[in-house]
Amino acid sequence: MDKEVWVEFSEDAASDYKELQEKVLEEKKQGIENSSNMQLLKAIDREKNNVKIDPQYGAHISRRNISKKAAERYGTDRLWKIDLVGYWRMIYTIMGDDVKIIAFVLEFMDHKKYDKVFGYKKK
Repeated sequence: MDKEVWVEFSEDAASDYKELQEKVLEEKKQGIENSSNMQLLKAIDREKNNVKIDPQYGAHISRRNISKKAAERYGTDRLWKIDLVGYWRMIYTIMGDDVKIIAFVLEFMDHKKYDKVFGYKKK
C-alpha cells in the first residue's frame, strides 16, 4: 500500500507564497503577462506537484553542507532543494508515519540568500 503524500508550507513559506500570489494577481490586473513573479509562482506550483508524486524528487543536501545555524533555522538537517526559475531555490524536508508522508516546504529563496544560509562563497 502506498502512503499518501501531502505537501505543506511552513508558516514563513506560506506567507511568502501568499504574497507572491497577490503580486501575480495584481500584475494580471495591470495586464502584465509572464513576469518573473508569475514564472516563479508557476515553478513553485509545478515543483510542489512533483514533490507530491515523489517526495525525494529534489536534490538531497548533504549533511556536511548544512551548517548548525541552518539546521537550527529549519529544525532539521534532513533537507532537499529544488532549483527554480531565475536562480531561486525551494528548500524542503520530509516527515512521515505509517499512514502518510508530509513534504514540508520550509522556504523558497533567491540564489544569494541560499548561498548565505548554507555558507557557500563565491569563487
